[in-house]
Amino acid sequence: MSLPNSADFALIRLSDGGATPVLTLLCGVEGVTINRTTQTSETYQRDCDVPNRPGQRKLRVTGSSWSISGSGADNIDLEAAMSDAFGVRKPYQVSLYKDDGTDEGEMMGTYAGNALMTTRNQSYSQDNAGTLEITLEGEGLLAWTAAA
Repeated sequence: MSLPNSADFALIRLSDGGATPVLTLLCGVEGVTINRTTQTSETYQRDCDVPNRPGQRKLRVTGSSWSISGSGADNIDLEAAMSDAFGVRKPYQVSLYKDDGTDEGEMMGTYAGNALMTTRNQSYSQDNAGTLEITLEGEGLLAWTAAA
């Protein structure tokens, strides 16, 4: 039997973009979703041998994009870093891990790319701990590097 090699959890880190980058773990963000989209345009072409039949759709790729969303506990210790990153292009990393019974987990690899934090929703109520939802809209490539 063959099973997929799937990650058990993911962590988002914000980079300062320096030559030797300093990474800040977005501690509390535990739910991570990576979305990739291809934009297309479509045309319909008729078969010249049967011109009275409807044309067949042909797709042309016009571009691609990616975004990352994260959710979890709000972390006031990160308020300054999150405020500085909101609406600003920054390098981000998302590392995927397997739960191997250790404190750190086994890193499977890392996605890295420049993104703009476009959404930062914080929610507080007397009955529950604060929550956070963020959206990072990517620019350029989202590069994958497998763990060594």
